[in-house]
Amino acid sequence: MSATTRAGQAAREIVAGDPGPSGRRWLGWISLISLLLFAADTWLVLNNSHPAFDVPLERAAQAFPWGPLAAVMTLTNASGGVGQYALGIAAVLALLVYERRAGYLMALGALASVFDAVLKVSIGRHRPTADLVTILNPVQGYSYPSGHAVFFTWLCFIGAASLAPRLSPRGRVALWAAAGAIVLLACLGRVWAGAHWPSDVAGGFLLGLAWSAFVLWLPERWLPSPSMRWLPWRRAAARS
Repeated sequence: MSATTRAGQAAREIVAGDPGPSGRRWLGWISLISLLLFAADTWLVLNNSHPAFDVPLERAAQAFPWGPLAAVMTLTNASGGVGQYALGIAAVLALLVYERRAGYLMALGALASVFDAVLKVSIGRHRPTADLVTILNPVQGYSYPSGHAVFFTWLCFIGAASLAPRLSPRGRVALWAAAGAIVLLACLGRVWAGAHWPSDVAGGFLLGLAWSAFVLWLPERWLPSPSMRWLPWRRAAARS
């Protein structure tokens, strides 16, 4: 089997939410590479108060005419703090009711936000200041990594992988496209609002991606089968 064929097979398995040997191999590499890039970004942040790309990229994002997308970014920005925790818990509980495997995957994915909270306090990086960029969304707390970027990355990545097995091929493509768009806008929104530096958002995305890929890489025998459901009438429907 050629490298192109193996890559195509891996992509199909991941998009279907049912990674086999090919998909799991690629997930392992995605997790490892994302973790290494996260480590490199963290090193830059720890050794430079503002990496060279931070201020120019922040100003470019704020100067760009986002049009109606600005409303979406405002919405994702509003999900911080307690609201974000509530949204994460609701997503985990909803998928636990829907299907045990999906709920377990989401619960494992949520640990990425725990890692983010610990790293924020440990690193203690300050947020952008008004003398350097425009602050549209004043927030408190430390800046690195971006909690929004971590949260939306694991929520959308794990959520899409959890729901994909129950969708048609066309529905899976639409689901993953929507998940990717939400992650992109959530990350851009934090830079656009002046709440985070681009390096904060890059770190949050890479941390969320590394952990999400690792969760899906885990051997499936450690998780319930996709056919194992909580509700008896759903089990009966699955058998018929």
